[in-house]
Amino acid sequence: MSKQLNKKKVPSISQKWLALFNKEEENQWIEKDEDILPYCLKQAIEEVALIVLTDFSGRIVYMSDELLTKLDYLWRDVNGHHYINLIDTVSMKENVRKSLHDVLHDGKKRTIETVHRKKDGTSVIFDTTFLPLPQSKPSHDQLFLILHQDTTLLNKAEEMINDLVTLDLATGLRNRKQFDQDLANYVRKTENSRKQIAILFLDLDRFKFYNDTLGHVTGDKLIEAISKELKLFENNDVSVYRYDGDEFTVLINESNIGDSGMELAKAILNRFLKPFVVKGNELFITASIGIARCPETGTTASQLVQQAEAAMHYAKERGKGDYQLYFPSLKTHHTEKLLIETRLREALGGNSFTLSYQPQIDLKSKQVVGVEALIRWEDNVLGKISPVEFIPVAEETGLIVQIGDWVLQEACHQAKIWYDQGFHLRIGVNISPIQFQRPDFVEKVNGILQKTGLPPKYLDLEITENDLLYNRDECYKTLKRLKESGIKISIDDFGTGYSSLSYLRRFPIDTLKIDKSFIKEVIQNINDQAIVTSIIQLAHNMNMRVIAEGVETSDMVAFLNDRECDEMQGFLYSMPLKKEDVIPFINKTEPQKVL
Repeated sequence: MSKQLNKKKVPSISQKWLALFNKEEENQWIEKDEDILPYCLKQAIEEVALIVLTDFSGRIVYMSDELLTKLDYLWRDVNGHHYINLIDTVSMKENVRKSLHDVLHDGKKRTIETVHRKKDGTSVIFDTTFLPLPQSKPSHDQLFLILHQDTTLLNKAEEMINDLVTLDLATGLRNRKQFDQDLANYVRKTENSRKQIAILFLDLDRFKFYNDTLGHVTGDKLIEAISKELKLFENNDVSVYRYDGDEFTVLINESNIGDSGMELAKAILNRFLKPFVVKGNELFITASIGIARCPETGTTASQLVQQAEAAMHYAKERGKGDYQLYFPSLKTHHTEKLLIETRLREALGGNSFTLSYQPQIDLKSKQVVGVEALIRWEDNVLGKISPVEFIPVAEETGLIVQIGDWVLQEACHQAKIWYDQGFHLRIGVNISPIQFQRPDFVEKVNGILQKTGLPPKYLDLEITENDLLYNRDECYKTLKRLKESGIKISIDDFGTGYSSLSYLRRFPIDTLKIDKSFIKEVIQNINDQAIVTSIIQLAHNMNMRVIAEGVETSDMVAFLNDRECDEMQGFLYSMPLKKEDVIPFINKTEPQKVL
């Protein structure tokens, strides 16, 4: 479409642009749209209605109605004002100035993210593009076109997604992922500065008790109540995170006071002196806290977490409800367990394990009738480690299955060697509850007997009475299948567990082994005398044999003989022996002189 114009003077290009965008007057310079409005600008106007036109200095000479509405301004509010005044922060204002400067000098567009302040003080986020309007050459009447794309909702959506990723939904606290990110950032800031940070690792004491006795719903509500209280300790320098389960971490940023971590730990522990109200009930619970500081004790994020956790375990072992600052020489049962686990895994691939054999004496024939296989471990790093220390770790980690298989294989192999030499010794092997409960246990035992060639009647599997109290039907089936193979079954440490006479009546058991704790003071303690006497009588009435463990004096032997105990083992007769010493010891020893 063409217009006939009154041409008294030739307008400049800038004047034509101003006429095009004039909000108050008719366009006076337009002859043809295609002469003035390039295609790219047409597309921008059609597709993006959020437009600002500024002069060379950055003052607003035009703003689209759509953008005025978006920012809640009237044209008179912004006309002639500097575009920078609409930008929210000082740093962002500098980015806008730089973009305008760069566009002027190289003529290329720039796109940055800006936050604009609305008339009511709230903010809108834009992807903002700066480009110069066509001129024959840059001059002081140069105009800038600024295009805006509203990304406020997109940014809010990204923030919500980020919150879902970095927030613990159950408590509203930041989660472990956010903690790891924040800690890594703060550690980097300390590298070239004097800033310090501290982390607190907090673990609830006896939380599992509440969870198991009151139920998981109550446990979750307790965690929620504790989280609300911990959140009250947050400020500009303190952030609280839910690390995992009943564990929390606290990050203290820019701590220039050496004991700030300890002071905060004390304040948190003081809160735990009061009950937490959950579903109308007052629940008392304590916490143990470990503290690590950067750069004082550690200089990496992983170091600090490991140190704080180790200090927490130390506080827990020391009696719970306390805090502990990490120091390099601090050692805990937890760290020792971790080291033992690591070395156990190494030992499974080598030859660190050996078996010792303690003879068992028949009190009537006064001859060795069997031996108990006892595992020994000497590590090239830790030295000799007692089974009391490493067996619980092996059971906790599941390594006991591999260790137990090795013991069974080695013991049967050695018993077959003695059998072939004419010494028909019964071999006692302790079986872990984890081994015994495995569905392939019977097949594994039979496989080892077949492989080694040891007659089944010379294998005596020793299990503790507590093992039989769970899954009784399955236990009965397992014992029945073992007995059908001709294998002997003994109850080890009898009297120390949750004894139930019903299982003695039901299960196919051959022998009861009286725990050494009852034998130790049997001469002086009338209660122990009564217990030992009752066990022997009970066993004989049910056609079982009895072995007394821990026999160390001749007086004990006389007492056991008087009660017609069947067998004994203990230091009086022999310490556990190496495999090569068993047969020579039997050949040269006369039990009659000892007993």
